[in-house]
Amino acid sequence: MKATGAQVISALRTELQSQVGRHLYAVLGTYEQLERFELDDLSQARGAGGNPLPVPVNLNASLLGHIADDDLRKLIQDEARYPLAARRRLDQQLRQVLTELLRQSNCLILKQLELMWAYALDWAIFRTSAANQHHLVLMLPGERRADAIVLFHECDGRFQRMLPPALVPDNHVWELSDG
Repeated sequence: MKATGAQVISALRTELQSQVGRHLYAVLGTYEQLERFELDDLSQARGAGGNPLPVPVNLNASLLGHIADDDLRKLIQDEARYPLAARRRLDQQLRQVLTELLRQSNCLILKQLELMWAYALDWAIFRTSAANQHHLVLMLPGERRADAIVLFHECDGRFQRMLPPALVPDNHVWELSDG
């Protein structure tokens, strides 16, 4: 079922009050819908305690920003010859970035996750990071199709990707409507 930005915020506010269990959520929509949701709804949203919800973090920029310039240059140069080494390095950096960000706040909203697909990074880190008091919201360009979540749904079929099945519980996925 599609929801307005206000409906998503309301559902999210309720979920953020839970302290026990897995707290991984996904907001789906077009890039335009996600940007509008961020600007119009998230920027004004308050949690149950009246505090503003956190500003979404650009995962691509944050991940690359945590790698020293020389290391990043070497990673890019060696990527074609050693793709598994590049992937392992980025998975390691992803763990460090998430740990650091979740130390700063128990609620983390991530956007711009394209490096996850480009390097086939391990999505399981999101499930393990979003436990107990840590809440993790993924803003994803995608839509539901039957029991699957198709990402980059506006692109040609060969560029579309599937969100790993059962990564995010069905009742923690909200698809934005145009309304």
